Amino acid sequence: MMKSKKDKLTQWPIRCEHCGNKTLMEIISEGDYQKYTYVDSDGSDYEGLNYEINTYCCPNCKQFNIVQYYQKFDFYSEENIEQYGWNAQYLYPYRKEFADSSNEAKNIKDIYRDAEISFKIELYSLSVIACRKTVELLCSYFDNEQSQSYNLVRKLAIMRDKGIIDNKLYDWAYFLRIFGNEAVHTNKKFSKEDAKDILDFTYVLVEYCIDFDYKFTKLLERRGKSKPLLDNNVNTLTEEVVNILVQSLNAGEASVRYYAASTLAQINLELDKIIPVLLNLTDRTKFSPNAINCLKSIGLNAIPELIKALETNSSHNVRAAAATILGDLGNNNIDVMTSLVKSLKDTNDEVQYKAAMALEKIGVDAIITFAQNV
Repeated sequence: MMKSKKDKLTQWPIRCEHCGNKTLMEIISEGDYQKYTYVDSDGSDYEGLNYEINTYCCPNCKQFNIVQYYQKFDFYSEENIEQYGWNAQYLYPYRKEFADSSNEAKNIKDIYRDAEISFKIELYSLSVIACRKTVELLCSYFDNEQSQSYNLVRKLAIMRDKGIIDNKLYDWAYFLRIFGNEAVHTNKKFSKEDAKDILDFTYVLVEYCIDFDYKFTKLLERRGKSKPLLDNNVNTLTEEVVNILVQSLNAGEASVRYYAASTLAQINLELDKIIPVLLNLTDRTKFSPNAINCLKSIGLNAIPELIKALETNSSHNVRAAAATILGDLGNNNIDVMTSLVKSLKDTNDEVQYKAAMALEKIGVDAIITFAQNV
């Protein structure tokens, strides 16, 4: 039942989801009800929820906010209500909420919420900075140990190499990092339109990485299914099969060479043989993007062969591809940075360009190397 509460103000400040201001609001109406649901199949146990639905008017923008407060209670013991606490949910205007309610995801949600609030109160640079911080926390969500040893570019590359994000999402996250750096270190302004797009891209990135996997897991649980497991145990391949794959690295068909190399890369075998094959496949073949991604997935073990290719390979396409990959893999590696700096004076302008972009990805660590070797 809804009751009019005209001219009555809230006892505590409420955040307006329209303008972002947090202030005492006029209470337009209040209502409450209870809901019961069965929590077991035989109907012998109940779970109860208390609801309060209030309509507020923001004194700043004069817009309405409808907020639902809900609280679990013990059907058999009313005195236990307080231990469950109240939760708030905006029914209008609708507020995007991430499905994953775990403690591990809480920091990400809190920082993204800061970005939303900053946007609504027209602090667009602060919103962009909070979006960059959200991306940083997203990387830590998947591997906390990375946060102390790698910069954000390297963390994003690791997420891509692990298959957490694809190349398109990597590009989005990479530029979210750049926009965040511009907001902190430059005088560049962000328009409302730019800040809104950055906010939306950040939400999609978090939703893809966390929420979709969370929802998919819950769906499988409800349907009594389990996720398929990729078996990369080397014992699943016999020595005979491995030998056939190695021999296929010399096949005349690019498709055969790529499949053999990518298969061996997945199980981390014969890396010294497959890396040169994958590098050669980057030279004007249809498999060039696939070969580049496969080399990135190999990670740090590919660096020596990549440096060798960058400095000695006769094909400028291979040298350019090697420079690009080293930009993702070579953070804090002095040999990588030295080789890239030298390649700024390569005889081919495409290799020069790729080397410059790679050094930019590595970031501050590359500056001293550049100054010492240019």
